[in-house]
Amino acid sequence: MRSSLPDLLADLVNLLPQDERALVYRLAKGYQGSLVITSRERGAARRLARKLPRTFRYRDEDGTLVADRNVLAQLESVVVQDGDEALSGTGTCAQIVAAQEQGDHRRALALFEENGGVYFIHFHGNDACLDVLNRFPRAMVDAEETLTMALAMHALKAGNVTHARYLMVQHFGDEMHSLDTVISRRESYPLAVRQFRFLMAIYEDQPIPNHLREKLFDMLAEFPIDDHLHRGSFYNAMLSVCLQRRELNEAENIAKRALYHYQQAQAHLLVFYIELHCVVFSLQRGMLSEAEHRVQAAREALDCVPFEVPADRRLMSLLEGVLAYEKGEPDHLVRFVAEEFDKFAYGEIWPAVVELALVYCSQVVSRQVGLGAAISFLDKWRVQEWRSRRFNTAITMREVELLQNANRWQAAADRLMAIQSRINLTWVETAEEALSRLVDPNEIELAMAWLRHLMQHLPRRPLLRAQVEALLRNEHIGERDRGRLRLWAAYLARVHRDMTRARHLFAALLDELARIGVVTHLLGDIGLVDALVDDKRVGPQVISTAERRAILRKLHGFAPGRETNSTVLTPQELRVLRLVAEGGTNKFVARQLRLSEVTVKFHLTNTYRKMGCQRRAEAVAAARSLGWL
Repeated sequence: MRSSLPDLLADLVNLLPQDERALVYRLAKGYQGSLVITSRERGAARRLARKLPRTFRYRDEDGTLVADRNVLAQLESVVVQDGDEALSGTGTCAQIVAAQEQGDHRRALALFEENGGVYFIHFHGNDACLDVLNRFPRAMVDAEETLTMALAMHALKAGNVTHARYLMVQHFGDEMHSLDTVISRRESYPLAVRQFRFLMAIYEDQPIPNHLREKLFDMLAEFPIDDHLHRGSFYNAMLSVCLQRRELNEAENIAKRALYHYQQAQAHLLVFYIELHCVVFSLQRGMLSEAEHRVQAAREALDCVPFEVPADRRLMSLLEGVLAYEKGEPDHLVRFVAEEFDKFAYGEIWPAVVELALVYCSQVVSRQVGLGAAISFLDKWRVQEWRSRRFNTAITMREVELLQNANRWQAAADRLMAIQSRINLTWVETAEEALSRLVDPNEIELAMAWLRHLMQHLPRRPLLRAQVEALLRNEHIGERDRGRLRLWAAYLARVHRDMTRARHLFAALLDELARIGVVTHLLGDIGLVDALVDDKRVGPQVISTAERRAILRKLHGFAPGRETNSTVLTPQELRVLRLVAEGGTNKFVARQLRLSEVTVKFHLTNTYRKMGCQRRAEAVAAARSLGWL
């Protein structure tokens, strides 16, 4: 009697996705023991090896899929005939194209909708999706909302938000310009259209107010519980809203729901996007080990994608570079900026990922190449027409941070004053308890930038210490910003001779850094760290443990070329010299530091004497050569 084992094996193989099944057929045909895998087949080979580890093994080093010969011998007699059909290209795209070539466009549309519809591109890739869409008659594309939205999705994936908006307005009317109008007009727009308009708003970096968020969650209730693809996509878009508003606990809950639905839909590329966003909020929380876990999960999801995704591989490279940088290894991120930036910046970019790139890439370019190169890097982001006002403000804030880190305080203040916001220098100078009630992440960032400016110029200002403490009480402050505020509070406590408070805050900060492993958010304030460490009334007691000393070594390891010679100038003399170096007159410096012109001249005279200089230009040049500026 013929054994039933081969038939059982054949049935099991037929349960595999088409791309994995094709690899099995190729191996079984003549039962070869190994198969050299092309780059397009790499994801399928890795998935096959994970699913059937006793039968298949994928070797990354030489791109070879190795199989158990005994199993292949059992399969050979029953699957080769089926394999010929699989290898001939009867996959989903081939079936749609065949229907189109036969003129049966209705069947082609039905197959298109069954295999993802608007999200077809996420299951079959950019090229295959565009090829299929281009084969439909133009009149049919204009008439069918699914095809119109699929074309708009392709435009979004290519980074062309303006064209996606044009397609939607052309098909559905001018109301497509307003997300609020579309979401509110349930009787006028099908659920799929409202869902897609919400998704497009995320690509547009459009703020989502509370009243609109309530309407969006009402829309979610219209989706069937088992409509995993659309429910997952709703949570995907809402995840970006939470990250935009720095609602990290809510973002974590939303991400779990999105992951569940996408995993049920076997949408591996969309799973990758959720894991990518999870990396972002793990880093915002300052949790390095959690971010590492998420990067690994993102890598595994991307390996499961059955087609080539070069743009998403670049996103993966960015995540890996950021993680390496947090560990003190900047080379990966520097190479990414040098080699991948242009392709990365002009492709599909979600706002949360852009902000990750802005923060880390500008920081690493500034430290490894120079301030000018970092400012040039940020300027490149301004040229894309879809960028929102909020996004342009984010670029300006990165420039402010870089300039402050480089002691270009007046240039930083000029950029801050150009931002249209109620949170200006005058507001911050008089605010105290109001700082504890700020909610908007952009306003919090502006307030911190102005407080940092005041700390540099007027550290003994009585109200400043209370202002930093008020921000520390703000429940909307992120963990990384909270760490910076603790450092500022410790430094100001030292300035006001409250050494017990300074030691307590500094020790708690170093212990927290040792726990989470992230330190890069303190790089711009490394001078404050050094001031605390060098103070004999603070440093010796605080850095008494090995863990705290290790954190300080890691922090200083990010700037190996940093000038370590201490300046002979007093802090006030150094402040005066820095403003002079930016071109400030004595009158301007006096106004900025709230001194008299006579006092400014006195500080400059002492500076010239200590440095052995006769003129301003000589003193500035000498200070720069010594690394004081």
